[in-house]
Formats: sequence, C-alpha cells, structure tokens
Amino acid sequence: LKMNSSLVGNQSGRPFCLLAISYLETINFCLLEVVIIVFLMVLIISGNIIVIFVFHCAPLLHHHTTSYFIQTMAYADLLVGVSCLVPSLSLLHYPIVLSESLVCQIFGYVVSVLKSVSMASLACISIDRYIAITKPLTYNTLVTPWRLRICILIIWLYSCLVFLPSFHWGKPGYHGDVFQWCANSWNTDPYFTLFIVVMLYAPAAFIVCFTYFNIFRICQQHTKEINERRVRFSSQDGEAGEAQPCPDKRYAMVLFRITSVFYILWLPYIIYFLLESSNVYSNRVASFLTTWLAISNSFCNCVIYSLSNSV
Repeated sequence: LKMNSSLVGNQSGRPFCLLAISYLETINFCLLEVVIIVFLMVLIISGNIIVIFVFHCAPLLHHHTTSYFIQTMAYADLLVGVSCLVPSLSLLHYPIVLSESLVCQIFGYVVSVLKSVSMASLACISIDRYIAITKPLTYNTLVTPWRLRICILIIWLYSCLVFLPSFHWGKPGYHGDVFQWCANSWNTDPYFTLFIVVMLYAPAAFIVCFTYFNIFRICQQHTKEINERRVRFSSQDGEAGEAQPCPDKRYAMVLFRITSVFYILWLPYIIYFLLESSNVYSNRVASFLTTWLAISNSFCNCVIYSLSNSV
C-alpha cells in the first residue's frame, strides 16, 4: 500500500485529504479522516440518544431546572453527530445533489450554530446556579419553567442569527475543511472573527468565570459557617462535629467539570481560529485536528454528566 505524501488532490485523481498519511490507493478515499469522523459520529449520536432517553424515563432528573439546559445541549450535540454524516459521505465520494461550496457553507453554519447553543447553554446553567445560591428564597419565583423555555428559544434564535453573516462575510470556523472548496476558497475574515469573539466567545467565557468564581466563594463561606455552627452545637451536646460540604457546591462542581472540559477542548480551536483569521498561522492538519477535537466535546458532555450524577 502506497501512502500519499500530499495534503491535497493532484492531477492523478487522488482525493482531497487533509492528513498526509490518510490516503490509500486501493480504497481511493481519505482513510484516516473517515475513521475519525465516523468514530466520533457513532459516539456522539449513541451517547446523546441515551442521555435524552434517560431524561425522558427518569423524573428524578427533572428536579433541577438546569435539566432544561442539559437536555438542550444533548439535542444540539445529537444534531452535531447527525450533521457529521455530511463530511463522511463526502469523503467516501457519495454523490451530493447541491454544489460543494453550498454544502460546506451550510455544514459549517449548522455546526457553528449547534456549538453556539452548547456554549450559551453552559453560560445559562452557570447563571441559574448563581441565582440559586445568591437568591435561594426567591429562586422558584424567578426561575420558572416558562421562563426557561423562553430562554432556550432565545439561545437558539441568537445562535442562528450570530452566524448568519458567514455566508457572505467569511468562514465561521473550520468545520467544512474536509471539503476542498472550503479549504482553498472559503477564507476567514478578521472582522467577522472579531464579531464572533465579541458577540459569543468573550461574553460566554466572562459569564462562566464570573458566576463560578462567586459560586465557589459563596459556597466556601456557607460551608465555613455551617461547620462552625455544627461544632458549636455538637460541643454543647458533647459530640464531635464533622465538617459537611455544601450540597450546592457538589452540584456546581458537576456543571463546572462539564464547562471546563468544553473550554479545554475548544481552546485549541479558538486559538487556531484567531491565528488563521489574523494571517499569523495556517495549517490544514492543525485545522482538521482542532476542529474535530472541539466536536468531540459533544460526546464528552454526556459521559461527564453520567459519571458525576448518581441519579
């Protein structure tokens, strides 16, 4: 078997492959790209279907209002997995009715919108936990099911609108780079990159950092006060008091893990997105790897939540 040493197709009819070691002449398609995408697609679809199924069958999981946002993320991640079918079929040379330019633009837009929904949902989850801890007495009147549904609707509408200019302004990311037209002809625009950072990345990151910092600070203070009272009363009764962790902090830690993994997996993508759009650094292999590393987060969410939630 002879490996292709080129990143792009040439006049011999070889397929367009971003990863140099991915082409095998005997099967005539980009093997490594197909394996990575199909593997992630199967994990993402199966994992999120299980999460959605469990939520519908386990009423106890609806005890927290954040279940609305977690289910929203599960549906968005499921659609990410389904949308991965498009590049996998393209790499396998299945005929596509629409033009390659339109297909890759639509694919890039759809995946960007879905990941924006996840990012906004994580920010809303952190706000929800912040309200629950800072205003526990009025939480149930402030956070109601119909307000949560309106918030989720706003998240979807905002995500659709913020990436809509990508069809005329520039590439929103690297989700379409498995298509040759997207890699060679659809460039990023520094102004559009700045627009996305200002309208999505920066506000979401600021909200998450601000809320979780204050959540853990307040929980630490509450834990200290509870333990001091427990020690005081137990000493009066002649019993040794044991330190008890704040229950809100335990639940916040579950959500904080999900949020941390999200930003860890998306950080290489965001950095590369900024570098490429600023004409500082451009590499197709890095483009592919950072993109699909970020997309793998759609599977990690359900794993982290499942391992962290005893219910």
